[in-house]
Amino acid sequence: MSEVSANVVYVCDHWEIDLGRRELRSRGIPVPLGGRAFELVTVLVQSASELVTKDHLMERVWPGATVGEGTIHVHISAVRKALGQDRDLLKTASGRGYRLLGNWTPQQRETTAPPVYF
Repeated sequence: MSEVSANVVYVCDHWEIDLGRRELRSRGIPVPLGGRAFELVTVLVQSASELVTKDHLMERVWPGATVGEGTIHVHISAVRKALGQDRDLLKTASGRGYRLLGNWTPQQRETTAPPVYF
């Protein structure tokens, strides 16, 4: 991940996806999500509601590895569980791929500057 994207937080309603901190947050509170599931969310949010094929997800999240569709399903289920009542934000296009719905706006994360001593 580039340094620029590390400071990006995608915001949609009360949800935040903080790429630098690798956190999914609801109303500012971190929601537990495993590393691969977070990678899936990252690929989907950066695709701006466009359909992401299963093959593309496998290439991005498991580069160079051979994984079955069952592996993707496990992590997609984890994302849906994390989204709770908003699980419909993650749509499945049967046999084709996935998309993350909503108006996800990228924002620069506020960084606190180190103190200056004189």
